[in-house]
Amino acid sequence: MRTVRPTFTELVDWLDGRLGTGEAEAVASFVAEGDPLTLESVEWILAFVDGASSMPLEQPPPELGGRLRGIFDRLHGARRDRDWSDATLLYDARSGGAPSGEPSRAGRGVHRAFESELGRFVLDATTTGRGEVDVEGLVLLPADSWGVDLAFLASGTLRRALHSARDGRFRARGLPVEVDELWLTSGSTRVRAVLDLRL
Repeated sequence: MRTVRPTFTELVDWLDGRLGTGEAEAVASFVAEGDPLTLESVEWILAFVDGASSMPLEQPPPELGGRLRGIFDRLHGARRDRDWSDATLLYDARSGGAPSGEPSRAGRGVHRAFESELGRFVLDATTTGRGEVDVEGLVLLPADSWGVDLAFLASGTLRRALHSARDGRFRARGLPVEVDELWLTSGSTRVRAVLDLRL
């Protein structure tokens, strides 16, 4: 019996019939147990496949497909690496600016600032009223930067991946409020930040 939540990649392979019999049965058994995050991922994959079938797409250039697969693999396979550094919380508006302590839930949004190897970054989250938040932020990058890759995770499961603008600005709409970690990567520099987006 499987006790570890399947990764997003495993769920895609399971739904596509690419897993071996034993592995497929283990994933199916875990899904049948009704883990909310797993079920949400399965529903999203099925909705995506259904929507994609109505939009004929041209085959992307091989170099683009390779780059996208590389980003995806990096986001899913890097958690155990030692090359990640942790961002330091500098400011949390919910707790009067203090980086520690129990934050107040009285405000209507979240404003947090961090220090990291990539430089300082800030994010603002506002509720959409459906168990989701919209997040906007800015990473203070050098003038010659091409932006930074960002990944939002909830309990270790990738929920959203995006690339910032060259000036470091980013926006993520409709993130689950359960998102509890942000990964930022630029070249060989990789940073993790603990998040709390509950309002």
